[in-house]
Amino acid sequence: MTLVPAGVSAVIITALHPLGYAKVLIQLGHEPLPQYSAKELLWRRTRNYYPSVFSYIKHIKSQDGFTGLYRGLIPRILEGIVGSIVTQNVTEYMKKALPGKEDVEDSEVQIFIKSFGMQTSREVVAKIVATIASHPFHVIALRSMAQFVGKEELYSGPLVSVQEIYNNEGIGGFFAGLIPRLIGDAVAIALINFLSELVNRYLLSEKEHKAYTAAACSLVVTQFTYPFELVSRNMSVKPANLMAAKNMPEYTGWTDCWRMLRQNGELSRGSNLFIRVVRRCQEKNRI
Repeated sequence: MTLVPAGVSAVIITALHPLGYAKVLIQLGHEPLPQYSAKELLWRRTRNYYPSVFSYIKHIKSQDGFTGLYRGLIPRILEGIVGSIVTQNVTEYMKKALPGKEDVEDSEVQIFIKSFGMQTSREVVAKIVATIASHPFHVIALRSMAQFVGKEELYSGPLVSVQEIYNNEGIGGFFAGLIPRLIGDAVAIALINFLSELVNRYLLSEKEHKAYTAAACSLVVTQFTYPFELVSRNMSVKPANLMAAKNMPEYTGWTDCWRMLRQNGELSRGSNLFIRVVRRCQEKNRI
């Protein structure tokens, strides 16, 4: 796990925020721009598409101005800083608590399992603790961005947002959508570490190539675990008194949200921000 300094993390979050903002609205199912028809590159079939994320960002700017592109930025930065600090401290503690010594008599398979298990345990614990600590800021950021749908101002600042959530939902409101996020993070870390360890130990011999293995595996694994992110973000917004939440179906829990999204073929909604094909069921459920 590569740890990014808090200052660098804040700069990256700020630079990419308009892209992430548009992605959140797409994940929530808000599609204000008209569809267009075009032929597929390979099969030449005519399909309907939503405009790309860049058109979406342009639309946000036309509605709220340039500064409107940074709605929800402050809680996102706070989330990133808290997450980075907690991850770093917990990781250092876990390295001391679980040093991961190898026995010279261990077989190659035993060494592989120990190495994978030790590294994964450290990273999963650090990620879970950091996610729990920073999740309230995550919820506030998502709801701040979701206000674009109904033009509300309930989450206009961190302190106002805290009061809004606590008065209406209690402490539990700060952790809405937490469970699928934790599960997705843990599964992603385990799969990335397993694949990276497997590739580095048995397939690659050049040391300089091994440095890129985790990043390459991450690209593959995140596509598999993406539905957890989508469900988590929808469940984080759903309890809020916002138009974006009211436009969603009524969910009994995060597993019900997963089930409905899967039935509608929308578990990958927002995963591709550039070539956005409209599925037939999406045309019926458009917000």
